[in-house]
Amino acid sequence: MNIIGQPVKHRTFGPGIVTALTDEIVTVCFQNGEKRFIYPDAFKSFLILKDREIQQYVGKHIEDKETAIQRKNQMEQAERDRKRKLLNFKMIASSHAIFNILPEQAEQVCKTYTVSTGTYLSGYSKGLPRIAGRMKPNSACLLTELSNGQAEQERRIIGAFMVKEDFFGENVHDGIIEGHSQYRLLVPAGIQILFWKYINQNTSPRWGNMAFRYCSGGTMNQILSRLVEIFETTAQKESVIVFYRYFCKMNRLRPLMSLDAEAEPAVNQ
Repeated sequence: MNIIGQPVKHRTFGPGIVTALTDEIVTVCFQNGEKRFIYPDAFKSFLILKDREIQQYVGKHIEDKETAIQRKNQMEQAERDRKRKLLNFKMIASSHAIFNILPEQAEQVCKTYTVSTGTYLSGYSKGLPRIAGRMKPNSACLLTELSNGQAEQERRIIGAFMVKEDFFGENVHDGIIEGHSQYRLLVPAGIQILFWKYINQNTSPRWGNMAFRYCSGGTMNQILSRLVEIFETTAQKESVIVFYRYFCKMNRLRPLMSLDAEAEPAVNQ
């Protein structure tokens, strides 16, 4: 709708005619000369169009602009809150997770680096996705698999990944955890790494029905350092070292081995 040529009234300058309009400026000719105003803001406080229908049309522009500004401010505030949360999140003792990957799911999981936390098995939340509330941006996920018919002692490690840099398990209500796009690894075919070797326990190995279990940073550090040794002679050597260095940096842990001097992993905050 064109407002050029439309009569208006200003509370100070009196009646006038709109003579020009851009995305941000409206020009009005009054008896004592032309004046320029911010568009459409001026029609909220200073200018009134004689035609009510056109005034309503401009009023819609004002509403849309205010909505856009409000949305932008909310997004900027959300980004500030996100950065503040990333810089100040509280690290806890067991914020890492070990997943039981079913044999029929292993191929897909290893392609997508996406896992499910499963569901609650009892209580008020029975059947609902399990909330991995302990997991933070520093969390590592270890992937383990046990073939059908094997004893629990034969559970093996098949891969690992870090969570995304803005990941907070308490906010994930669908139970789906997506891996970091860079810090991830798979154990090469033909190499077997038994999981229970790294777990201190006084009873026989037992997993249970849960999709994942938490573990400490110390345990995860031991496992990942062992993976670095295993990958020493593979094509993935450099990427695994970067993975391990990133894990140690995010968890403020000292590497359990001497690492070759390489670039520090990036942490986008």
